[in-house]
Amino acid sequence: MTIKSINPATLEVNAEIEPSPVDSVKNIVDSARDAQILWGGLSLNKRLQHLNKVKDCLISNIDEVAKVITLDNGKPLVEAINSEIYPVLDMFRFCANDAAEALRSERVNNPIFRIARVRSYNLFEPRGVAGIISPWNFPFSIPVTQILMALVGGNAVVFKPSVLTALVGEQIRKLFEEGGMPEGVVNVVQGSGSEIGDVMMDAGFDHVIFTGSIAVGKHLMKKAADTLTPITLELGGKDPFIVFSDADVERASSAAVWGAFINAGQVCASVERVYVDRRVVEDFTSAVVEKTKKLRLGDGIDPDTDMGPLISEERIGVVEAHINDAVSKGARILTGGKRITDLPGFFFEPTVIADANHTMDCMMEETFGPTLPIMVFDDIDEAVELANDTRYGLNASIWTANIKKAEGISRRLRAGTVIVNNCLFTYGFSQCPWGGVKESGIGRTHSVHGLHELTNIKNVTINTPLIREDLWWYPYTENKYKALKGALKAMFGGRMIRSAEGIVEIIKSFRLY
Repeated sequence: MTIKSINPATLEVNAEIEPSPVDSVKNIVDSARDAQILWGGLSLNKRLQHLNKVKDCLISNIDEVAKVITLDNGKPLVEAINSEIYPVLDMFRFCANDAAEALRSERVNNPIFRIARVRSYNLFEPRGVAGIISPWNFPFSIPVTQILMALVGGNAVVFKPSVLTALVGEQIRKLFEEGGMPEGVVNVVQGSGSEIGDVMMDAGFDHVIFTGSIAVGKHLMKKAADTLTPITLELGGKDPFIVFSDADVERASSAAVWGAFINAGQVCASVERVYVDRRVVEDFTSAVVEKTKKLRLGDGIDPDTDMGPLISEERIGVVEAHINDAVSKGARILTGGKRITDLPGFFFEPTVIADANHTMDCMMEETFGPTLPIMVFDDIDEAVELANDTRYGLNASIWTANIKKAEGISRRLRAGTVIVNNCLFTYGFSQCPWGGVKESGIGRTHSVHGLHELTNIKNVTINTPLIREDLWWYPYTENKYKALKGALKAMFGGRMIRSAEGIVEIIKSFRLY
């Protein structure tokens, strides 16, 4: 049965894609392993030359790629550019400018090394074959940035796109093929996660990156444990947006509206919980409602569309359930709150919720839809406590004119990223690590830390001694014990008198040999 790419704005079929036979996955991984030997054997400069051709291919086809993203995912064309294509191009730049330094051999230094004539350094070597299992909400930027980091580190890749955005997966396949990547280095397998996900975990990967739900992430982590496969998990968020009384309310309200409704709220780092100082909550809420009402919903192919559809009927069901739960517990809907029925696709009104609290699902569970719930606080400690009261820990956003205060608060927030006077956008800065704490996942993508996560760190230590036997070798004697004790005092005693005492003990022990 073919995979149908459905336009969520029109419900029309964009294309039908052949799924990969489940029994072919192991062979694809084995072939990728053969290709990786050659790819990993290339110099970094040679690998970058190949990737530069892929980048040129993307730049030459921006319109086509953006259109496919919009047709398959539903997001507006502007978002296809700024949240999908831009981060990928920035990753190309990061790889070209920063990978050489990040992957260069690293000297290990220790005072005793000079005495013992030891030279030691660390190498960053490819893991082998990386498996990338990617979501539908950012079907281009998430997998391609991860693919690029794996490739620049010398790995081959087997990538599985979401079944909901299989057409973008084919666009990625086309990009690397037309960019002239060596055969077998980048592979795409199509199919539902339930059919292919477990098979991929059993196929012998050297590293797996999964972006998606907590439930699936935990399942894959259990599978990874069977083979001790390293795994990076990015599992979503419930990101707090904290507005203090000295914040620029006009700017903060604009950011909250954008941060809550970009990609129809289907963003792991979207603004899903807003906490506002009681002294400015009325002004902030009024501005948010006014700006939300001005958003233009429709087919993302129209360049004037602000917000497109949700990806599926299932997502609408979750949004409706969270809104109904909030209302039943005392929340007020200030604007929105309903499905749009005069458009054919999966459209839902952007919704502002007042009087929210932590008994409500819209404040505690990931909605992944166009809701903006607002809750008040009275002081810094309460704001921090509310922000940390979650099983998630991906992003957080602080709004204040007092940067010193913001930096102090950022150290108290349990999150992978804290942004002051902005939100979401660091995913587009490849130098910034991306990932979370608690149930938002483990590990990091992007940055030098993401590169290192896709490498094996090998230490090489070389000894060119002047003596035949080291002091710590057999046979053990009382004098060796005294010499070693003296050495510890000399090296780690700190005070000059104690170091001198240690040196004397070493000399005495050798005289007694």
